[in-house]
Amino acid sequence: MFLQRFFRSNLDVLPVGLQTMELIGLWGEDRRQVAKFGAIAGWMTLMILIPKSTLEYGGEGFDSFARGTAELIYFGDFISSMVIFALQRGSYVRMINILQDSFRKCAGDGQPESCRKAIVDFNWKIFRYSRIYACFIGSCLIFYVPLPMTATFFNYFSAAGNGTEGVEFVLPLENKFYWLDTRRNIWHYVIYMVLLVPAVTGSACLSTVKGTVLFTIIRYGAMIFELVSLKIADLGRGENFEEGKEEYRRKQLVEIIELHKTALEYAKLLENIMSFILLSQFVNCMLISCLMMFYISSTYGPNVVNMVILFAVLMVEVFAYCFSGDELSSKAAEVANSVAMYPWYREPVTVQKELKLMIQRAQSTIGITAGNFYYVDIKRFGVVVQTSYSYYLILKERFNA
Repeated sequence: MFLQRFFRSNLDVLPVGLQTMELIGLWGEDRRQVAKFGAIAGWMTLMILIPKSTLEYGGEGFDSFARGTAELIYFGDFISSMVIFALQRGSYVRMINILQDSFRKCAGDGQPESCRKAIVDFNWKIFRYSRIYACFIGSCLIFYVPLPMTATFFNYFSAAGNGTEGVEFVLPLENKFYWLDTRRNIWHYVIYMVLLVPAVTGSACLSTVKGTVLFTIIRYGAMIFELVSLKIADLGRGENFEEGKEEYRRKQLVEIIELHKTALEYAKLLENIMSFILLSQFVNCMLISCLMMFYISSTYGPNVVNMVILFAVLMVEVFAYCFSGDELSSKAAEVANSVAMYPWYREPVTVQKELKLMIQRAQSTIGITAGNFYYVDIKRFGVVVQTSYSYYLILKERFNA
């Protein structure tokens, strides 16, 4: 019964992602639901971005500056990425429709059983991944707010009999909050935490959307190219070249060529949606990572746990983008190899010309880029980690000398 809430059919795409987007107002026929997303983004801006960008951080030294700046860049990039995604609703609706139509055609009557099995297995793999990612974000949320509150209340009530003037209040975020004295007044602290919890929870919901939609739509693009290769391999079997099978092969080849064109269209839509989101993600990731590593390596206490959580989420996001982009490029390149292995020389000249065009398209590099500057793949993840660590060493030498 639980699984049926997500799966109406084994061919449905994004079983968890669409449910999550509908929950926060980014999916559904009623466009007025987008007000839900507006409320979440607006509250996060009011509670996190405005205080961080207009008020002092509150702590002393470069440690406080490093933490506050890293959090400001992190949440600023996070909210802006989701706003960009929300503004491109038409494009991702088109992508979902392309996926659903392609999957149902490839799994229909008369289609290779290997295609249907690949689609079902892939959907279940995405379903399991989405649940794991949602649990990962949920576990991070459990520690992000309750841990600072627990540490603060423990310190406060432990020192109640001896005076609470010197008690350290642990804040989930490094910043002052408007007119409230959140570092010394316990009631102000409670008010702040009550107001902050919905903002952090909304952030967790948006992060879940990021993990179950933005990452997976890239992998779904790779799946369409894989279906093209599977259909070509199935059609190239010897029994399909027996006498009387010419019309069947012609029909299947037309479908394969159209499916490849659909895959190329999907990749183009994907690039339009993700290009600037990825550029912002990678540039800011290097800045955030070096600041976070500096703070984590030079500070001790409950605040470090919060920074470790943000750092873990950030690196998981970047790795997921790179892994998915690498998979898309490799599956798209495999199409050319599949066509080359097909007995194309046994087809009429007109069909050979179509297959030649298909090989030429497949030989072009296909993937997602960060602002058209570079392709996002596993190698890029290594570059990001190496560059971030280099910046961290510079900061450590300069400010810990």
